[in-house]
Amino acid sequence: MARLRAVAEGLGHAQVATHLNSGNVVLVAPDAATPERLAADLAGALREDVGFDVDVLVRTRAAFDEVVAANPFPEAAAEDPARVLVTFFAADLDPDPAFDAGAYGDEQVVWAGREAYVHYVDGMGRSRLTPDVLTRAARQAGTGRNWRTVLALRDLLAARED
Repeated sequence: MARLRAVAEGLGHAQVATHLNSGNVVLVAPDAATPERLAADLAGALREDVGFDVDVLVRTRAAFDEVVAANPFPEAAAEDPARVLVTFFAADLDPDPAFDAGAYGDEQVVWAGREAYVHYVDGMGRSRLTPDVLTRAARQAGTGRNWRTVLALRDLLAARED
């Protein structure tokens, strides 16, 4: 993730850190940067660096804190954070009305704003509710992180000084 950090630093961002090899970066952006502008700038710089398009989703610290607070599965997340997934999307969700999570097993799905929360009751490994199924139901591309990663990113964000 050194390359990702270098790209973000090259755009003038401060306190840049990445989390493992997850493709997540936290940073302090200039005051005038909107999430949309930041996403476009990072996507452009990454395209220039790696030679292909990379989807970039941005959340402010406040928005990320709201994602954590809105978790509809707090008990499941506390018991086994690997079984709760948050999928982040660029735009507000308008999921396919024909989507039925029950058709994929015991998984529970809650659509909320620009995120989908999924509780994989029996774990993700054998679930038929794959990330591809979820993004098709959402009718837009997204990127999922398990609850352990969400909390690690929250902690990295909290450590940034404005």
